[in-house]
Amino acid sequence: MENPLNINVIKTLSLFGIIGVVFYFAHVIFGRMFYEGYNPFSQAISDLTAVNSPSKKIASAFSFLYGLFSVIFSISFYTYFKGDINKIVTLGSLFFCIMTLISFFGYVFFPLSQAGVVAEATDAGTFKDKMHLVVTALVVVFTIVSLILFSIGFLKTSNFKYLGIISICTFAALLIGVILINKLPKEYFGIAERVNVYSIIIFIGILSLWMFMIVKNGQKCLVL
Repeated sequence: MENPLNINVIKTLSLFGIIGVVFYFAHVIFGRMFYEGYNPFSQAISDLTAVNSPSKKIASAFSFLYGLFSVIFSISFYTYFKGDINKIVTLGSLFFCIMTLISFFGYVFFPLSQAGVVAEATDAGTFKDKMHLVVTALVVVFTIVSLILFSIGFLKTSNFKYLGIISICTFAALLIGVILINKLPKEYFGIAERVNVYSIIIFIGILSLWMFMIVKNGQKCLVL
């Protein structure tokens, strides 16, 4: 039987994902408030934390908290469920964990030098801009792999096939976002990017609440 104290710690850590989601949307909302003239239809979310952005200070603070809480959650998720559902889900949670680590450290160390670099689809002008785009590419790749593994792994369970379906829907939304980014005029880049990014953020929130309910109900060993 697991120590009640440990269970309470795990319950708390399981909610770090949803807390991170709140901080993410806070960075978007407050960043926009402090960025006069910001256009969410055409501008990238990363513009809010660009070096020359008037909203950099407040947006970066909330973005940092989002990254920190999402990393702690992803590590907790991987550690708690490691080997207890199936190998595919375990591998998916590992890729998910790596994705949050890359996102956190990558965007902290490599913010855009100026707003508009991504949305204008121009060559990045500085080393940090180039690395920012590399980080984004890596985040997308690791997210796609983790979602595919989650989809397959959870569909193989008897009790939580619905999470496999949610993973598939998130993957589909991610692909739609990628297609829209490449097909829509640059005036709508912000909308296309938000379809892409928000699908990932919402998925993190869903995983967080799911883990909390699993820990609360003691269902961890009943998923096969």
